[in-house]
Amino acid sequence: MTPVLAPLQQIPVLGPLVITPIVATIKQVPLIGDILHPIIGYPLGATGGTTPRDVYVISADGTPIYVHFFPAQGDVKGTAAPTILYGSGLGLPGETNPLAMTSPFLPNEVVGVGTLLRSGYNVVTWDPRGEWSSGGRLEIDHPQFEGQDMVAIISWISQQPEALLDAPGDPRIGMVGASYGGGIQLVTAAIDDRVDAIVPTIAWHNLNTALYKSAATKSSWGVILSAALVFTGARVNPQIYSAVAVGLITGQLRKADQDFLDARSPSQLLENITAPTLLIQGTVDTLFTLQEAHDNAIVLIANGVPTKVVWYCGGHGGCITSINDGEVVERATMDWLARYVKGRPVSTGPQFEWVDQHGRNFASDIYPVKPATPLTVSNAAGGALPLFPLLGGSGPNLRALGAGPIGALLGLLSAAPAPNAVYLTTTAAVTTTYIVGAPELEFSYAGTGYTRHVYAQLVDDSTGLVLGNQVTPIPVTLDGKTHTAKISLEPVAHTLAPGQTVTLQIVASAVTYQTAWTLGEIRISDITLTVPTADASAISTPDTVLVRAA
Repeated sequence: MTPVLAPLQQIPVLGPLVITPIVATIKQVPLIGDILHPIIGYPLGATGGTTPRDVYVISADGTPIYVHFFPAQGDVKGTAAPTILYGSGLGLPGETNPLAMTSPFLPNEVVGVGTLLRSGYNVVTWDPRGEWSSGGRLEIDHPQFEGQDMVAIISWISQQPEALLDAPGDPRIGMVGASYGGGIQLVTAAIDDRVDAIVPTIAWHNLNTALYKSAATKSSWGVILSAALVFTGARVNPQIYSAVAVGLITGQLRKADQDFLDARSPSQLLENITAPTLLIQGTVDTLFTLQEAHDNAIVLIANGVPTKVVWYCGGHGGCITSINDGEVVERATMDWLARYVKGRPVSTGPQFEWVDQHGRNFASDIYPVKPATPLTVSNAAGGALPLFPLLGGSGPNLRALGAGPIGALLGLLSAAPAPNAVYLTTTAAVTTTYIVGAPELEFSYAGTGYTRHVYAQLVDDSTGLVLGNQVTPIPVTLDGKTHTAKISLEPVAHTLAPGQTVTLQIVASAVTYQTAWTLGEIRISDITLTVPTADASAISTPDTVLVRAA
């Protein structure tokens, strides 16, 4: 397929003076340049010194996938180089701007195509199945559909003269990308051992634990993601929309829909992954929380796969307590690729790096970090919690409106302090305390009325903000009898200075989840909160100076 404006750029005088500058200008507009790419093509002479090309790769089932190949730049230009597969997010076309030094849609969260090209990698992007110029039907990174698309693309790469090969038909391959472009990496690495290293960013472990945690429908994200697919004209498996509709109306997913999500989850395939894996996850991500990366990491590490975990302030959410400048993400990504794709003797640093609410970076040689004595607080009295839909519950998070357009969109429907809550405050920290991981909550309750869940969150008493903007659903049974609930909350990364506290809130509703069918009262008692802390002697900062308790 030849873009309409491509031959016009060849016209003497008019082409280089008028048409090419127009194409180059449009190319720099995020998303628009990619959407219009089939029409405008690439700006001649303004692609970083190499000539990209587009092709349709035919997948195993005959589906055409629209692929863009960018030859490496820099010192390796004109020679065989390793290739990076660069996956796009849900609803987004493959990136087509070879000059982009960071992701145009998720700046500072994924390295740019231009960064990779200048570092001596070929880069391949593509429109995912069922979206934009690719054929077929979107199946949410299913191994038999999108997974087979990647197998076909890798085989095609092996036939390109610019591609460095480990063996005939086996190109040297790394993968990067966020969200939908992160999930496909785990799937591809599990079904095709030609992949040499992956860097899945804000990806998932299991779509049920991500979207239906403890049988609570994450309706906010179901609506946002479905709207993105409808708006972009994606051609999808219709069960996606029916599952969202049922979940939105009833707050539950049918068994068939849960099975549907399981079949599209890397958790089913992790045992097959051998490629070194760098897991990058956002501390404020309310779609794919830190727990998703943690669950992936535990399996990979247990299987002996070289694995590193990075937590940064970003993802599917609003970073409202600090600024993510992208330095940690880019450094970790480029070091990982240099070590495991180029095979250079590059240090990839500590196994675990994370950022706290102030944007301060910490590291541990092992993942999970070595624990210290947890913060434990109990309250036998508890309190009564009136049950109302939405009113007085957690969120919306209006502070996210200050996180920029994308941060506001992704962060508005996240946790915020609730006026209707049962409270439990920790004792004041005596020394600097590093909260890293998933708090544990246990309580007794009895209630009448109707609801399937209550929700729990931790509030920073010094700022009034919910830790990580995270809220956790807790299944309850309201039959008038006394029951015990015990659950792990969403993982967080938070530093307490001496004298500071956090407060547990148990709330009736949360905007992140479907909470329309809620009415009654629940009496909560015998509350015990256990908050995990990291051993200060095992923590380092980027300059390797040990952090010591104050």
